[in-house]
Amino acid sequence: MKRNKTAGTAIIEFNHGGIPDDELKPEEFSEYQLAVLRSLPVERQEPIRRGCPVKVIDMDTGNEIASFNMNNVEPTEFQKQMFARALYESMQRFYSNPENEAKFKEWEEKRNKDKDT
Repeated sequence: MKRNKTAGTAIIEFNHGGIPDDELKPEEFSEYQLAVLRSLPVERQEPIRRGCPVKVIDMDTGNEIASFNMNNVEPTEFQKQMFARALYESMQRFYSNPENEAKFKEWEEKRNKDKDT
């Protein structure tokens, strides 16, 4: 079965949980951003105008059409802790394997040798 080609745009809202809604600060939009913003459905414009971080993607090409308020991307403290925990556990698993530890030492020696030259 052949899959239909994706068309249209995707509007992706990024996490700003670390910044309360009443503290969001919208950026100053360029003429291009304003044109893209006006082309979006009204209910999608309001959060962007408030300062929510959003990217608009062309689904045909996968290219970014515009981005808004990306300086407002901030995870919550809980999300930061969960990321750190996942990273720590992954590193523990990696280094518990003697093969991986040997590969790391080999990489480190090569890096130090390259740094000296």
